[in-house]
Amino acid sequence: MHPNLVDQLRTFLAVAETGTFSGAAERLGRAVSAVSYAIGNLEEAYGVKLFDRSGYKPQLTAEGEALLSDAEIVFRRLDRLNARVAAMTEGEDVDLPLAVDAGFSPALLAKAAAALLAESPHVNLRIRMMHEARIMDEVLTGRARIGIVSLEAGLSGKEVDGRDIATHEMHTVAAPGHPLARAGAPFPLSALDDHRQIVVAGGEAAANGFDYRVHTTDVLIVDNAALKLELLKAGAGWAFALDHEVGAALKEGSLLSLDCTAIRHPGLHRFGAIWRVTTPPGRAAGRLLDLLSQEAGKAEAARASRWPEGAS
Repeated sequence: MHPNLVDQLRTFLAVAETGTFSGAAERLGRAVSAVSYAIGNLEEAYGVKLFDRSGYKPQLTAEGEALLSDAEIVFRRLDRLNARVAAMTEGEDVDLPLAVDAGFSPALLAKAAAALLAESPHVNLRIRMMHEARIMDEVLTGRARIGIVSLEAGLSGKEVDGRDIATHEMHTVAAPGHPLARAGAPFPLSALDDHRQIVVAGGEAAANGFDYRVHTTDVLIVDNAALKLELLKAGAGWAFALDHEVGAALKEGSLLSLDCTAIRHPGLHRFGAIWRVTTPPGRAAGRLLDLLSQEAGKAEAARASRWPEGAS
C-alpha cells in the first residue's frame, strides 16, 4: 500500500463531495495544485480515471463512482478506529458484553442498543439472552460486563452492585378453550394448581427450585418464550407471561387474561442491571443503562394511561 494512500483517498473524497478541486483545496487547507497532484497519483496507482475533467467541473467516472463507496467505508472504519483508541486511552468502555435475562423485552433492548451505537459507533456491543440463573455467574467471571436480571426473586452476593432498569407488565393467560378461560366466573388462586403451568427455565434444576411464580407440580418446562407462546395458544396449559411475550396474542384473541380473584390487576415484573463492584459501568455502559431506563419509562407511561390509578 502506498504510504500516502489515506491522504490521497481523503483528497478524493473531498473533491467528490465539494464538486471541484478548488473546493477540496479550501476544505483541506491546501493548494489546488496539491489536490490535483494527489488525485493524479491515486489514478496512476490504481490505473483508472476517477474524474472526467473535460467539463467546467470534474465529474466522477463510472470507476470513480464505484470506488467512492469503498473510500467512504475506509474512512468510516478509520474514524471508528480513532474513536476506539481515544476511548481506550481515556478509560472508556470499548468492549461491552451483556448477559440479558431471556424474559427482558427485546424491543426495549434493541431501541436502547441502537441509540447507543448511533452515539458511540466505536463500542463493540455483544448481547446474549439467557436464563436468569446463569447471569450472575457471567458477571462474576467477567464474561459479561453488565447483566440485566429479574429482581423478583432477589439477588444474593456482596460482589455486585446494581440499579433498577425497568418494569414489565405480567399477565396470567391461557387459550380461549382452556378450562380456566371458560370458567365463567372469577376463580380462586388455588384453581391454578389444578391445571398444567407452562414455565420457561434453563433446566430442571432451575424450574424445580423455589419460585413463587411456579404454582403447581404439573409443570411443562420449555427453554424459550417462543415455544411457550405456541403451547399456550394450542391450549397445552396456562402461564404467567410478560406483556411483550403475549401482548399481540391477547390483542388478536388467541390468548385471554384469566379472571383469578387473587390477581385483580396486572402484575409488574422488575428488572435491574448488575455489575461487579470492582468494574463499575464506564461511560458507554452507563449511557446504555440510562437509555434502557428512558425506553422503559416510555413504556411505563403508556401502560399507566391504560391502567389509571385506582381503576379496578
